[in-house]
Parts: sequence; C-alpha cells; structure tokens
Amino acid sequence: MYTADRDTTNTLYNVLYSVLIPLPISDDMLRTRRLLLFTAELDSRSRKAFDAFPLRQVQAERYLKAYLDACEKWNGGVLESGKEEMEKRFDSLCAGFANMLGTIEGAAQRKADLRKWGEGNDRRGFKLFRDLIDQEKDFKACRKAQVVWFRE
Repeated sequence: MYTADRDTTNTLYNVLYSVLIPLPISDDMLRTRRLLLFTAELDSRSRKAFDAFPLRQVQAERYLKAYLDACEKWNGGVLESGKEEMEKRFDSLCAGFANMLGTIEGAAQRKADLRKWGEGNDRRGFKLFRDLIDQEKDFKACRKAQVVWFRE
C-alpha cells in the first residue's frame, strides 16, 4: 500500500474513524478490541504503514495549532497593527493546511473554506479544536469535544 499519497492517506483515516472505530462507539474496551483485532491481521509492511499514523497526526497537529493561532490573531480581519503581514501569514497557513488535506485539485476550495472559517472568528470552534488535539487531555475530554463538534 502506498501511503505517501494524500488522498489515499485521507481515505485510510476516513475508513479508520468511520468503519473501524466510529465516533458512536464510546466503549473504550470495544474500541481497543477492534483495534487489536485489526492490527493482529496486518502483515509487516502494512503494520509499518499503520504505525506511521501517529507520526502523521503529530505533524498535522503542528499545522492545525499554527492555523488556529493565526485564526485567533487574525480576529476576523480586525487587527490593530501589522495587518498586511498577518494577512500573508494567515493566507499561507490556509494554503499549507489545505494542501496537506488532499491533492491539488480541491486545494483552492479547501483553502477558501479554511479562510472563511478562520475569518468567522468562531472562538468556541477554536477551543473545541484545541481540546481535540491537546495531548494533555484525557480520552473523555477529547470524546466530549468530538461529540459537541460533530453534533453542530
């Protein structure tokens, strides 16, 4: 399996979180059993690809934190100083994050969507995203943020 392709990787994440361990499963033991059963059936090459998922998540976390910081500093476009510099940074972060999420074909639309959401200055959304990616939070706090985010 070739996992350096962004679309393939995104499809794998989608399968992992919608089929193997979907959000409606709140029982930790059931989630753990399903993951153990899945990983027990992987061969060595597939196991290496599966083990690389957390490394990709760490990289994505850095991008997302930088994007959220820029969104909060952007403050819906209302800046006291350094507007041009912040606008360039915000635009480049939106473009970089959009490119990370898939191939070039849909990048312009993803960039526009990320920019629109960031300009909306949704403080609650920023907090929920931060709760989802915070490594200091326990599973219950992350689960609560997931449920609230996907309910809205």
